Amino acid sequence: MEIEFRPEGIYIPAIDLWLDPRTPVGHAWLSHAHSDHARGLHATVIATRITAGIYRHRWPLPEGRAQQVLLIDPGQTLEFHGARLTALRAAHILGAAQLLIEYGGERTVYTGDIKLAEPICGWATEIVPCDRLIVESTFALPIYDFLTAAEAQRRIVQFAGESMAAGLVPVFLGYGLGRGQEIVHTLTAAGLPCAVHGAIAGLIPYYEAEGIPFPGWQPYERRKEETRPLVITPGRQDSLAVPAARTRVALVSGWAAVDSARARSGADVLIPYSDHAGFPELLAIVEQSEARRIDIVHGYAEAFARLLRQRGWEAAAAGTAAGEVQV
Repeated sequence: MEIEFRPEGIYIPAIDLWLDPRTPVGHAWLSHAHSDHARGLHATVIATRITAGIYRHRWPLPEGRAQQVLLIDPGQTLEFHGARLTALRAAHILGAAQLLIEYGGERTVYTGDIKLAEPICGWATEIVPCDRLIVESTFALPIYDFLTAAEAQRRIVQFAGESMAAGLVPVFLGYGLGRGQEIVHTLTAAGLPCAVHGAIAGLIPYYEAEGIPFPGWQPYERRKEETRPLVITPGRQDSLAVPAARTRVALVSGWAAVDSARARSGADVLIPYSDHAGFPELLAIVEQSEARRIDIVHGYAEAFARLLRQRGWEAAAAGTAAGEVQV
């Protein structure tokens, strides 16, 4: 099955299907709802129920504009242009899924953004055997080996407790979709009510609809000098009403695995937890897939492809250019 890796996304000509395209197309599979994967108004969208809901929240359909939405949740299949499409669970953000494409006797799996370890919020990754694997490699260097969900939660709660005991306001930096909600869930589940930035708060209802609790959180009011823990998106520290001298900042991110993140983010503490796979997880995903051919997209694709070839796989960097990666 021919697969084209174009600047605007991954395209499968035989079935006229795009995988996470970056510009509007005819038929698009959306692996999850981050804006670097789910953007634009496509004629047909194929996605999980959760991803489709968040995508529509972020990309509302203009009045008079039509769009076909085909829902396939994990374990469900769809006959599409002569191919059999099956959604598989992916541990990334809420609703994320891989796509198994069966066509012409070949099984191809596109992971989208993925991790192998269990997430704080969401479902665990399901690996199935395939002939060809298209995998993302955002953190495909040995220096990236992340905390487990349980250890990340322990450090988040510990940081909040220690900061408040010292009379300081704990400020957590997390992306608007995925990490932000995981931090809020962790704090509130530990009995620590917090104030939440609007970019994060606006998507909490999607998590609550899946049975994930957030007891006691409140919207962050920009002009209010808070004493509770704050959960905001990166780069928003300057907008806080709380004087910087009274805050202590933690970055919860895959990028927190490198010391330079402290200077870039202005954080006092780095908590290296990601919704992307670290290096050991990526190797395990490749091994467990049993794929003969590995196509690698995003991040350290060339380095990871070279390492896989040294270990005996047929592997190549696909060279697609990503937008902002939320990790």
